[in-house]
Amino acid sequence: SSAKPADTLDLERVRRIEEPHISLTRPFYLPEHQIAGFVRELESCLRGLAPLAVGFEQISTYENEKQDRGFVAVDVGYGEESVRRVLDRVDRLMAKFGQRKFFRAPRFHVSLLSVDLALADGAMGKIGAALGAAIDEEIAHLAAMRIDEVECVFGNKKFGISLGAE
Repeated sequence: SSAKPADTLDLERVRRIEEPHISLTRPFYLPEHQIAGFVRELESCLRGLAPLAVGFEQISTYENEKQDRGFVAVDVGYGEESVRRVLDRVDRLMAKFGQRKFFRAPRFHVSLLSVDLALADGAMGKIGAALGAAIDEEIAHLAAMRIDEVECVFGNKKFGISLGAE
């Protein structure tokens, strides 16, 4: 039979995140002619902020707003207030450009795995059960991580903004 047991996960639906990051915006669109100005203003609003140190607490699962993609992530514990200070500045800039602010009660995290939920019923619970304990143990051994740059991505264009630059 080609039917799969309900308690197995189709690993074809799971992808490793190639560039793990802490998101500070929801996905958004800017017309091409506004991108350079947005990046300049982002550089300006982040000027003077020192590099951040973050540490990780636990493994969590998240779903996107459409609920068609899930993520396995490590939550930021140490350094959360520093990340929030950056977010406050980014949110003000987003509002200035007519874009939605980030979530009202953000949970800062670094996504490690992405899961296509379209045909993977209950996948996030299965992944959490399968990986949770093993990853939690590894997270306990992670040292704080230094963040020196905020990256802004529009399509295939990436702009790096150094923290600590005057």
